[in-house]
Amino acid sequence: MKADETWRWLELWERARAHALTDEEQSLLNAAVRDDPAVRALLAQAAVLDAELNAMEAVDEAPPRAVAARPPLWRRLALPAAAALVSAGLVWLWEKQPSPVAVLAKASACKWGNSALPTLEGSDLQPGLLELVDGIATLKFRSGAEVTLEAPVTLEVLSAMECRVKKGTVMAEVPPQAKGFTIHTPETKVVDYGTRFGVSAGDDGKCLVHVMEGLVEVERAGETGKRELRAGERVDYGGFIRQALNPDGGDGDQPESRRWLPGPINQLGDGWQVITTAYGRGKDSWVQSSHQKVSGRESFLRVKFTSLSETLQRKAYVAFDLSAFAGRHIAEAEFVLHVEPSDLGFASLVPDAVFRVYALTDEAGDAWSESELTWANAPAHSPAPEHRNAPVATAARLLGEFTVPQGTTRGAFAIRGEALAECLNADSNGLFTLIVTRVTDETASSGLAHAFASKENTRNTPPLLKVRLD
Repeated sequence: MKADETWRWLELWERARAHALTDEEQSLLNAAVRDDPAVRALLAQAAVLDAELNAMEAVDEAPPRAVAARPPLWRRLALPAAAALVSAGLVWLWEKQPSPVAVLAKASACKWGNSALPTLEGSDLQPGLLELVDGIATLKFRSGAEVTLEAPVTLEVLSAMECRVKKGTVMAEVPPQAKGFTIHTPETKVVDYGTRFGVSAGDDGKCLVHVMEGLVEVERAGETGKRELRAGERVDYGGFIRQALNPDGGDGDQPESRRWLPGPINQLGDGWQVITTAYGRGKDSWVQSSHQKVSGRESFLRVKFTSLSETLQRKAYVAFDLSAFAGRHIAEAEFVLHVEPSDLGFASLVPDAVFRVYALTDEAGDAWSESELTWANAPAHSPAPEHRNAPVATAARLLGEFTVPQGTTRGAFAIRGEALAECLNADSNGLFTLIVTRVTDETASSGLAHAFASKENTRNTPPLLKVRLD
């Protein structure tokens, strides 16, 4: 055992003796005592040493004695007895806890919030609350059911056969032996009959249930009877999808943004300046290969590629007004997008996703309109299959790519380099269009449609263009 591990376990043991452990620390210590012989041996040695020191202090404080041929019987018995008592006490501490009902089987790039349960991969889980802020995690219940948490999500583990999604999205895979596994939401109950399905819930009662395989039974508060859903079917209570498409929108026009937006030009220092798509003639929107109409006032820029459907391809278009840099040479540049929770599709069905950014080199296409942009008229685009996730090569230039790890719902992702600066300097009409596509396919239908903040987003930063002028 390494020195830092030794001190860590000794510190936890001291906190346990002082009754100062948190629930997570207590679960961690109990599991180590139960499963790790090295930890048991270390704590037994600590108990022996502690008992010996206490015994020495007792002897020092006792009245002087003429001769002590050998230690009294109580002292000879104290050390092994103390070790046994400590070991027994720790075992009792473990046994008095509720039995684990699940295990945190996998945690990938996870950031946890106010969770009452252990968040280390491999931890046993008793009934309690988990709050996943970022990343993706899989729980394996003792019944055999597996539930994948897709951040941001708050889930309560109830038993080996049930859990409750307070808010967020989960994907469940239930083998035959776990038939009857149940997922609750604030107003919905979903009972599985050996299947694969996803549940998305809002704390306002909205709920989406989507079945990939098998059969589930759905009960909704305030409704009589039960609804059966089979593979490929879904039910949307309260307009969950409509809200996910544009959470900042109402029934009418898009409201004014409530967040700060940079002015005409923002100085970053060291010669760097920044503009957003909200500046001047800037604009941003996205297109989809279905009949769905995109208004250009959505909170998100949706990007997706799938080989499993011809109608769910998505590309994003952003344009920057370069008039503030007219007549100046750009030495360096960086393009930045901010990822947002999508609520459309399931993150567990899309691995680490690679995105590519292209510059529109055919300047005639810069005149596109947010409200009129479609899959049919988008610049540097054609309906050919090879252009589902790439523009027409003769009208665009690849600038770079970035990767969004699976389950990531927050953060900034950027490209920079000579190609971006060269295209900016070659611009002749003061309007610069970039096209964003996803290269990575989904592993099954209903995979995630990634979302990036647009200039209409009220919570996050719109697309940014940072430049350093000579």
